[in-house]
Amino acid sequence: MGRRRSKSSSKRKKKKTNPLDKISNLPSDVIQHILSYLHFKEAVKTSVLSKAWRHKWAMLPSLAFDDTDGSSIERIVNHVLFSHTGPVDAFKLSTARDLDTRDIDLWISRLSSYSIKEFILKLWDRYFKYDVFSRLFSFQDLTRLELCNCSLKPPSTFKGFRVLKGLHIRRVTVAQDALEKLIESGPLLERMTLCDITGLTQLNIYAQNLQFLKVGGVYKDLRLKNTTNLVDVSIDGKWGSSEFFKFFVQLPIIERLTIKFKGSNRMRLDQPNWNCTFTQLQVLKVTGYFGIHTEEVEFIRSVLSSSPVLKRIALQPVSGTNVCWELPIMLNDFGNLEKNFLAPLTDYYMQSNEYYDED
Repeated sequence: MGRRRSKSSSKRKKKKTNPLDKISNLPSDVIQHILSYLHFKEAVKTSVLSKAWRHKWAMLPSLAFDDTDGSSIERIVNHVLFSHTGPVDAFKLSTARDLDTRDIDLWISRLSSYSIKEFILKLWDRYFKYDVFSRLFSFQDLTRLELCNCSLKPPSTFKGFRVLKGLHIRRVTVAQDALEKLIESGPLLERMTLCDITGLTQLNIYAQNLQFLKVGGVYKDLRLKNTTNLVDVSIDGKWGSSEFFKFFVQLPIIERLTIKFKGSNRMRLDQPNWNCTFTQLQVLKVTGYFGIHTEEVEFIRSVLSSSPVLKRIALQPVSGTNVCWELPIMLNDFGNLEKNFLAPLTDYYMQSNEYYDED
């Protein structure tokens, strides 16, 4: 009898040392810490590990969805949002599918009950434009807002996002006065992307704390006012030369500059008088150039000659073009400059969504 009890006791001891039990007995805060390092979709899969893990994903504060989540992204988002039991501070959705606007309205309405700090809605279908639900403008804890293929019409009662630090909008329709108010009413705004804003040809930017600015599109008049902390700027080459150079003279203290030429919209560099000095520019990156146009070479030369403390230049041509010999020969005149020739951009990349990403 004693031996039988000993066997039973031995089995019980083995069961207690089962690795699965160790996972089950982890403290709740440890489980949450582990899940925080996983992509949201992978975190949901941990529900099969044990009963203790089954619903832990429903307490994660950051929710992220994309087209890899399944064929019915609406059903997935609905299930997660209305099954969630903890606080939510970030919502991210990136999809090329044609969504029902009523679903997006419902999600924003649901999220309005939380203290949302980060809201990202990337709708890559060019034929779909979402009219942003007015409830979004009640998200007063927002520190980052990113929208793609949306239409923005802030209500008259909107006073701004007072703690917003990052604003990134692409292919968005918004009135000039509404966008200027959105920017100016964010006193903490540090990083901003404005790419292909529909119906907008001029803009005044008031942003005292702005440090990074990416601009893409066609602007007849883009004025920077009280942007004394702006040190990193990225612009494309869709502007005419006069508009481009008027913008350039507003950037005397920038430290990093990225210029993107874009195919047939290549910048017309016919400005006779440069008259611009970048006293603090240290890094220059030029991408999307063809390398067969003399004006491109002369433009790069003008920037280099006007940048007395420049340390590094990176050049990235378009794939399938012959880089003219004039460019490397011209760069020999700047012997102390670190030069990086990057792999050429493909035509696909020039037109892809990633080309517009912030970083």
